[in-house]
Amino acid sequence: DAVNEIEAVVSTQSTGKNNDTSLTTCCFNNVQMDAETVDSSTAAMVRNTTVTKLEMCNCGVTDSAMEGFITMLQSNKTVESVSLETNKIAGKFLVKLVQSLDTSETLKELRIANQYYSTGVGDEMAIAKALEKNTSLCKFSLNWKNGGSRNTADRFIMRNNDIARKKRRGLA
Repeated sequence: DAVNEIEAVVSTQSTGKNNDTSLTTCCFNNVQMDAETVDSSTAAMVRNTTVTKLEMCNCGVTDSAMEGFITMLQSNKTVESVSLETNKIAGKFLVKLVQSLDTSETLKELRIANQYYSTGVGDEMAIAKALEKNTSLCKFSLNWKNGGSRNTADRFIMRNNDIARKKRRGLA
């Protein structure tokens, strides 16, 4: 039930805030959260050094929570995967989120597809342009409507995969 789900979220937040080494994945999928709970979750992740995967799909995340995610992604150096699919985030806030990744060297996967609000062509072009500055992101999902933006983004993701492959082989 909803009370047990929220208690589990609060318990996980506490574990994440205390930097418990046993916690490497935070999966809050399908747990409806209010803005305060989402903000607490992102605040707990800012200084965490053990969590590598954060999943908050279908949690009711809205535009108001994006500042917390942006701060977390700019500060946290261990998170490799973030899933925010099936939430209520507008295109302009998705743009800000992707733009904040320009200096990220650890995030390898970002999933922001299937939002309640659809992105416009301008938002998609801005997201594709923002992906050019990031060299670590190897997986990216968004429901693209504009083929040109999707092709541009795909090119940058393939470039990043080539960079990652060279690093694994010791060629870079």
